[in-house]
Amino acid sequence: MSAAVVEMARDAVAHDTRAVNGNLSGNASVDNDFVRKAIDKSNLNALRLALLQVTGDPRLAKMSTRRRAIRGGAMYSHVLCDEDAPLLKQIAFDYLSKRKSDDDIPPPPSKEETRKLLDLFGDEPIQDVEFNYNYEELAFEEFPRNAQWSDKKPSAQKIADFKIVVIGAGISGLAAAVQFKNLGLNFEVLERQQGIGGTWLLNSYPDARVDTSSYLFQFKFLKNYPWSEYFARAGETRGYLEYVAEKYNVKDHFRFSREVINAVWDEETSKWDLTVKHSNGEIENVTCNAIVSGSGLFATPNLPDFPGLKDFKGPVFHTAKWNHSVDYRNKRVALIGTGSTGTQLASRVASEAKQFTVFQRTPNWIMHMDGYGAKIDDEVRFIFNKMPYYWNWFCYSAHVASQQLQYMQTHDPEWRAKGGVVNERNDIARKNLTEYIKSKSEGIPGLLEKILPDYPPLVRRLVVDNGFYDMLRRDNTKLVAEDIERFTENGIVSSSGQEHEFDVVILGTGFKVSDYFWPCKYIGRNGTTLEDLWSKDGPRSYLGLTMPGFPNFFSLYGPNHQPRSGGFYSWGEIWSRYVASSIVHLIENGKKSIECRKDVFDEYNTRLDEKAKELIWEMEGSGYYVNSFGRQSVNAPWFTYDYHSMVLAPNFNDFEVR
Repeated sequence: MSAAVVEMARDAVAHDTRAVNGNLSGNASVDNDFVRKAIDKSNLNALRLALLQVTGDPRLAKMSTRRRAIRGGAMYSHVLCDEDAPLLKQIAFDYLSKRKSDDDIPPPPSKEETRKLLDLFGDEPIQDVEFNYNYEELAFEEFPRNAQWSDKKPSAQKIADFKIVVIGAGISGLAAAVQFKNLGLNFEVLERQQGIGGTWLLNSYPDARVDTSSYLFQFKFLKNYPWSEYFARAGETRGYLEYVAEKYNVKDHFRFSREVINAVWDEETSKWDLTVKHSNGEIENVTCNAIVSGSGLFATPNLPDFPGLKDFKGPVFHTAKWNHSVDYRNKRVALIGTGSTGTQLASRVASEAKQFTVFQRTPNWIMHMDGYGAKIDDEVRFIFNKMPYYWNWFCYSAHVASQQLQYMQTHDPEWRAKGGVVNERNDIARKNLTEYIKSKSEGIPGLLEKILPDYPPLVRRLVVDNGFYDMLRRDNTKLVAEDIERFTENGIVSSSGQEHEFDVVILGTGFKVSDYFWPCKYIGRNGTTLEDLWSKDGPRSYLGLTMPGFPNFFSLYGPNHQPRSGGFYSWGEIWSRYVASSIVHLIENGKKSIECRKDVFDEYNTRLDEKAKELIWEMEGSGYYVNSFGRQSVNAPWFTYDYHSMVLAPNFNDFEVR
């Protein structure tokens, strides 16, 4: 499968390149109607900024933007004012219809010039704390988030003597691999699965796809990848990750079917001793100077121990371990769970099953998403390929819009005193989502009461509608909003006492997100274990990246690590840069270990807990964000730009460097 998906990715890139060369190189003619259609389909504000970059036309700088409401006004995006659209389209047409080659593309703007462009993008000047993150998101540089050697770069031998083991070949592990490769570091990536992809290799259920725009959900060092859809399917995402590994020459560093089950810090050597289990049962011992865990948050399926589960005669499997040998067509199928995965696959399975029953414990806020399932047509592709820097500004537009989610997460005491629930934006979003759910449940008695959540949006992760509500209207579909009491040999008994008979049961029951770094057991300095460190109220970390007592151990998706907004690929690059900078500091200065100070760790977590009180994640209705101690241990409570500033570069005063 790995060879097939990467070949598909290669073909997509090659085909896209041929399309570029075929339309604009040399004396190739350009269809004027096609160009105008392409301009009409473009993001006009992004197109304006790209044109201003390459032409310097002062008329573009004088154009105005407005805020377009999203989710009823809970969020907004910056769009070009209607009165300026005709002139912009004419300027764009004149440029694109006359352009013949790439020779006329000016170099990327300086940071000072970029700041002026950013100020023009919206209706207010960009703040200092925003600039670094936004500049990186524009991705004008080849590697916008690269760690670098100083003028003290050591010899090749000293670099080779410092060995790094990356655990996990998913998005963050691949980000680290590219970062380390660029620095010439000595590293290997150990992965328990048989290929690259992480959760996207693990999840192969029907209709699996990203629910964040692919123009947010991508690396910034690979420009203008030719996605076929705005929200890539799992197979295309796997192909993308394979393509990245091949393009940036890191595949030879990956070793598959190897699970790290134990890691012990050796104080005498200042190294980690790893026990690695191969898929054939063989045990291998590996020694390294540093560990970078990219084991992920959604890697260990949650398998509930329902009473009588073993008595059921039919196949039962988790969505992350999809049993492709089971033919569910024309069968009686049960789905347990209505989170992001369950709702995503439900419509597809229901369309092929004889009978489809969904067991729901807690309803989720499920939203319509523009462009979800839509293909990227030739006109849109034309603008991406032919308009220099349009891709950069289009992606930046998606980034800016996504930042609006944060404003719905904060309690507003004044708003609540007036009778509101959270804050004005959250309550507006709730009204908008409620209207959508009402429209989808109209005409079916009792359905609205089952599917309308009684908690605010974003207490749990928002879910994208992949036809879930329409699926509930099918004649062969039933929603059971009751707890599961037990399994029988023929099916499931719900809390009302009714037995529902099935041939196949699908577990959409999520993941064990609190089992950080599973299955590896880490023993740090002086025999410290993670269980010792986390015994009071569950997993904690410093910045999500490191912990006291565990020298030279870094995590790329640790406790309280999930930012409030932004694309995960971007954060993987940011975290990898932080880790790489720490390792560069060690090697350049001839040091052996770096460890977060306990007082810094404690002070950071005190601030984190105080900040978390301002947010809604621990309200009634919360899901996997909250651990068994009642503490939110998944998300970072910081405003995104503030958190980016914290992880922009290591502050070595926060560490013991020996």
